[in-house]
Amino acid sequence: MTDFYLFSTIRNGIIGKNLYERKVVNDLGNVSSNNENQYGKLIRLLEEQLAQTNQQNKELSKKLDQSLKQNEALTEQLRHLTKLLYGSKTEKTKYNAPDGQGSLFDDDPSFSESEHTEEQSQQTISYTVVRKVQKKKRNDSLHDGIEVEAVHHHPKNTMCDCCQGQMIEIGSTIVREEAEFIPARMKKVQHIEHAYECKNCKGDHFKKRKLNVVKRHKLPFNEASQVLAYLPK
Repeated sequence: MTDFYLFSTIRNGIIGKNLYERKVVNDLGNVSSNNENQYGKLIRLLEEQLAQTNQQNKELSKKLDQSLKQNEALTEQLRHLTKLLYGSKTEKTKYNAPDGQGSLFDDDPSFSESEHTEEQSQQTISYTVVRKVQKKKRNDSLHDGIEVEAVHHHPKNTMCDCCQGQMIEIGSTIVREEAEFIPARMKKVQHIEHAYECKNCKGDHFKKRKLNVVKRHKLPFNEASQVLAYLPK
């Protein structure tokens, strides 16, 4: 009885072990099949992405080729326009024959056509420079050759206010020049002011030095307008 029980236990243990091994093998098989499915999906996804990338590369290459062709066309147009703008012009050769003789090149139509040169010569472009005309001043017409008439202006009172002595002239200054037009001739009129000072008070430091100067004579407005109207423009 004991041997039978032991035999049964051993047999059940062996059977259980076999079942466990089969289960492990089945589980491993299922895991490997799942991994294969996942790997397959990943591979298919990568292949799709690669196909899309290749398609995008083809489209970009096509666009690049179109851009290069457009660039070449624009470059050719620019070269043509530059040639038209700065290129050489057609030149017609003229042959002068002596009197009574005809030119040897008149009968040949090839010589009457314009000559086309291979090398381009530069075209002369002329520019017109407009300079600003300077306005003439009022005294520009009073040149050195004009007759000069000097008008001297002396102070009315040449007596010193301090000592009542007679003042002496110490100098003169041209205060203005004006043009006076006379029929058939023109002269320059210079207005000269004379300054006076007291000789007695000049060396006295306690008295204030005083200079007697004529009040400047300004040109009246109406007279200035008439003078300017006759000045040459």
